[in-house]
Amino acid sequence: MQTYLQIIAALWIVFMVFLFLPTFRKELPAERKSSLYIRHSFIVALLAVALVILIAGFEPDVLAIRVVPDSSLAGIIGIILTIAGLGFSAWARHHLGKYWSSMVMIKAGHRLIITGPYRVVRNPMYTGILIAFAGAAIAIGELPAFVALVIGIASIGVKIHAEEEILLEKFGREYLQYKRDVRAAIIPWVV
Repeated sequence: MQTYLQIIAALWIVFMVFLFLPTFRKELPAERKSSLYIRHSFIVALLAVALVILIAGFEPDVLAIRVVPDSSLAGIIGIILTIAGLGFSAWARHHLGKYWSSMVMIKAGHRLIITGPYRVVRNPMYTGILIAFAGAAIAIGELPAFVALVIGIASIGVKIHAEEEILLEKFGREYLQYKRDVRAAIIPWVV
């Protein structure tokens, strides 16, 4: 299992370099930032930490429960999902180009991106990241990894809500039409 996790960690490192390296060039100035995301994500993080502390205090053995058997198959599935998820996210990052930011913001001259993976799902970077998180959880196989996956889903849900609010404010009818055309926020053709 250790080798699988090392491969997954290396994939994440390469992805993070790809994600952030272009931001070292001169970035576009922010036109508007969302404070909603920062406040709500902090609340989600606090609730998650409180939940883990409560569980550990009352039932410490629960955190050691294995959900997925420790096997080569689980490791291979984890690696495949990580590659697929991070690849999908990288494709989305490429299409966002200079408008990408780790924070929820609209940049000067921002335009609505509806090309590439954005034709299939409105938040393809998050779709890919969640697929990669699921891959890591399967490879790790223990309950805390799946708890972290649920926390990741909640955090991304908060960020999507903040982004949709700011995009609607900036692009109005154009964004509403995009939401009608691409109904899926996370899972293509579903949700």
